Amino acid sequence: MTIIEQLESSGLYPVVLEQGAKARIKHTGQVVELKRVSDHGTSMVSFRTGGEYLISNKFLEPVATFH
Repeated sequence: MTIIEQLESSGLYPVVLEQGAKARIKHTGQVVELKRVSDHGTSMVSFRTGGEYLISNKFLEPVATFH
């Protein structure tokens, strides 16, 4: 279980996917850019290698950025 999943299950960290942010695909660990985020459970993601695809939000986790 990842740290984000542990925080989600405890209710301390709400998962928020934002348009223009980076996200990680849970299955592969690949980082993608979120082009569009829908309230209906899907997001349009852009891969570094090219192409945009629809993917379910349940397969995405936000990438924490530290400043």
